[in-house]
Amino acid sequence: MFKILKGKSFYKNLLLAGISLILLFVGWLKYLDIYTNHDDFILVPDFSDVHLSSLDSIVESYDLRYEIIDSTFDKSKTKGVVVNQDPLPNTNVKENRKIYLTVNSLQTRKVNFPDIFDLTLRQAVRKLKKNGLEVGNLEYRSDIATNKILNYKVNGISIEIGQELYHGTTIDLVVGKGLSNEKIHIPNLLGLSRIEANIVLKSASLNIGLEYFNNEVSDSNNAVIYKQYPSFSEDKKVNIGSSLDLYFSLPTNNKEEL
Repeated sequence: MFKILKGKSFYKNLLLAGISLILLFVGWLKYLDIYTNHDDFILVPDFSDVHLSSLDSIVESYDLRYEIIDSTFDKSKTKGVVVNQDPLPNTNVKENRKIYLTVNSLQTRKVNFPDIFDLTLRQAVRKLKKNGLEVGNLEYRSDIATNKILNYKVNGISIEIGQELYHGTTIDLVVGKGLSNEKIHIPNLLGLSRIEANIVLKSASLNIGLEYFNNEVSDSNNAVIYKQYPSFSEDKKVNIGSSLDLYFSLPTNNKEEL
């Protein structure tokens, strides 16, 4: 009889202990839910083009933190603005979450001028681009070395191989045109951006001449060519090193938005 009662008491206590553990576990989950604001999220704002000077006030207003993990250099953007972020905009995060940012460098970095002497024009353009330098005007001289680089200048001053230049510096090239008066076809530039047109012209041993922008163009990076002079013609040719005047307007889809 004593053993039976002892057995019933044991199972009763075991059941009570089990119920207590379940209640404690549920209470703990509720505590965690309250403590971690389980259902409270913050929508990450878009930090694109936000300047460093404004970051502190913005992240504070959103109850977030930030850390700058990298910098890059893009001459088309303002120095010191955000160019990339992680997490991305409109991501749900918890309060006090750290946002990792990449900014456009405040300091223009320098690069060494590469050895492009005696390279072909196409090789030289590729090498300059790879080193963060831009190609400016092409000056052609009569020389037995056809389409080879003879000299290089910045603002009319010759530069040396290995010389330090700011990233994005424009390099004018002196190119051999052979000993004949070679003429080349005029490319069709209509619908291209300035960057695209410059690549096409340099590949064809030509230059950008005068540039005209319609009144609605506020950012030249968004404009496209709607007219060129001399105009495109399959039969029309110009001398190597000639310049083409370009006329820019907004793309048709951008005009519709305006």
